[in-house]
Amino acid sequence: MAIGLSQAQVSEILGGSRKVTSIDVLTRIYTGLHMPAEARAALMLGDRSHGIAPTTNSSGDVIATPYSQALVADALAERFADVEAVYPSRSEFTSKMPPHALFDGATEIRAVGLSLNLICQQYADSWLAQLVQDGARLRLLFLDPAGNAIRQREFEEDMTAGTLGALTALNLQGILRVRDRLPAEIRDRIEVATYDQTIRVNITLINESLCIAQQYLPHARGVESPTMVIKKRWPTAGLYHVFERTFDELWSGGQAR
Repeated sequence: MAIGLSQAQVSEILGGSRKVTSIDVLTRIYTGLHMPAEARAALMLGDRSHGIAPTTNSSGDVIATPYSQALVADALAERFADVEAVYPSRSEFTSKMPPHALFDGATEIRAVGLSLNLICQQYADSWLAQLVQDGARLRLLFLDPAGNAIRQREFEEDMTAGTLGALTALNLQGILRVRDRLPAEIRDRIEVATYDQTIRVNITLINESLCIAQQYLPHARGVESPTMVIKKRWPTAGLYHVFERTFDELWSGGQAR
């Protein structure tokens, strides 16, 4: 888990049947196992200490040095290296990554959030229907338009009561119409549900490899909140799996529509 490799891969490396030659993997091993500086040189990763070893004060506490700061930088880079991009607002994100670039040709889409505008408003119904007819499966979890959580969010955004509820109900009805118009034998490829919990993030997972995470900030409209683009890189480590688990937990408590 520390180095982002499976047990089988570790066993193969220890047994000699698998050799590690990738600089990326060697760096993950070095950082994840907290190896000493000498190991970095032995692994031919270069000397990050620049001749300065970690030092301590009279109490034995480690004092930050270029060496220790480099280790922290390595650890952060590896821990969050699955974040491909961060946009300060959703509008900037969609201008750089339009929905058709995300969804065209997708085979699986899982999404949870408030109104799911990225799918329901910015991607045409006909395109969604075509995706499903081509074999794609969708699981969409909307905030309950009549629930307490959506009223709480309207209050946070200083909106007139019912504004977000009406928009969400419109999107929900739209996706149900798309499903109802599909041939009966493939309608189950679109699963729709609602939930009623405090909204903190929109999560869109595509093809089990890409995650779009759009945060909600207090007293700021959703479109003004940041967006992270995350690519799955490791079997268990990274932020991708954090948001995937969040989706699974919310989906398991949703009410099917």
